[in-house]
Amino acid sequence: MEIDETVLVAEKKPLVTIWIAARNEEENIIECLASIDATKFPKNQLQVLIGDDQSTDQTARLVAEYIQDKPYFELISIQKTINNQRGKANVLANLYEYSKGKYFLITDADVKVNPNWIAGMIKGFENNPKLGHQVGVTAVRGKSLWHQYQSIDWLHALTLLRTAAFINLPLTGLGNNSGMTREAYEATGGYAKIPFSITEDFALFHEVVQQGFSFRNSINQQVFAETLPMTSLKEFLHQRKRWMVGALQCPWWIVFLLYCQALFLPILVAVACLHSWKIALGIWVIKWLGQTLTVLPTIVKLKQFHLIRHLLSYELYANWWQITMVIFYAIPVKIDWKGRIYS
Repeated sequence: MEIDETVLVAEKKPLVTIWIAARNEEENIIECLASIDATKFPKNQLQVLIGDDQSTDQTARLVAEYIQDKPYFELISIQKTINNQRGKANVLANLYEYSKGKYFLITDADVKVNPNWIAGMIKGFENNPKLGHQVGVTAVRGKSLWHQYQSIDWLHALTLLRTAAFINLPLTGLGNNSGMTREAYEATGGYAKIPFSITEDFALFHEVVQQGFSFRNSINQQVFAETLPMTSLKEFLHQRKRWMVGALQCPWWIVFLLYCQALFLPILVAVACLHSWKIALGIWVIKWLGQTLTVLPTIVKLKQFHLIRHLLSYELYANWWQITMVIFYAIPVKIDWKGRIYS
């Protein structure tokens, strides 16, 4: 009697549940689902839950058509509000109720994962029972210079988060490329008990850490994914304002450093005017070198070589958006995210 080796491999793998929140994603969702379908993880050990968050476009129809011959995908219409949650947090709270996996992975409808993503994301959990939260690494895919600047943004920030995790400093998670054990999620009570936050990934991450679980940020090809860029200035500013909500909940000295970085250009001008342009130039060169040497190994490791030529001009972009983000955050404008308004 012959033994099916595929079945044997599947039996050795844990059941994994993937959560995807989708609201008006008709242009992106199928590419996301296709990338998950193309992963090498055994399909009989996989559960993919897509939460349709009251989309007004063709998202639900397109998903239903795509998954009709894929039994491990399930489309769930989100109608119930749990614990006064809104948006993505409410979708994830609902999806948990259908989840069967030992591990929960979270990605977004505009994200494209690589074939080894699932195995890479759960590897740490399998090797370390105390690990509760895992963050992968995400770049932005796009052809324009602005899109590539956004990609450097993401990779630089994720490199800093990995450095913080290495010294056991919990800062934040990442909502479009993260995972946790069922044990860790249930220990927090999940979104059914966590107070609502527009930065739902930040809130869940810190609840997991507070429950005594360890955390990990990985930068390698296995946990690599690509997301779409912000294509309009309005989207970009509201995305960064939402990020600021989470960033300002970090330790005070982290917030101080973030403001120093955001106000770097005015500080540099002040140094040049009050002291010496040579000193200002020296500070700028040191800052640029430090920034470049931080992100360059990540760019190389992920084979994003096309970004290297933009590292010098990226400095000008970074100074612009960082100070703009602080100004826009201070303006009393509510956050517009996925067609919903948040205070």
